Amino acid sequence: MKMTIVLDSEDPEGISDAARMLDILRLRCGQDSNGRGKVVSRLKLIHMVQEFARLVAFETGNKDFKEVEFTSLRYVKSFVDKKWGDLD
Repeated sequence: MKMTIVLDSEDPEGISDAARMLDILRLRCGQDSNGRGKVVSRLKLIHMVQEFARLVAFETGNKDFKEVEFTSLRYVKSFVDKKWGDLD
């Protein structure tokens, strides 16, 4: 498959979107990400943080993690959303 990408030098958001598109294509084709390490999606990060929160709740003596507020999906999503912008 061949693809041509046209960039407008006066559109920084478009250039950023094109770079993200290339990263997605690179991942789907199984190519190296130029040594940048692993790529984690926002959804995957939410699931990882929630799993960690459940482990913390269990280790602190809570038999049912549903009793602890910080293990809820809403709480974890809110936390990740606040921190997501700091990544880069």
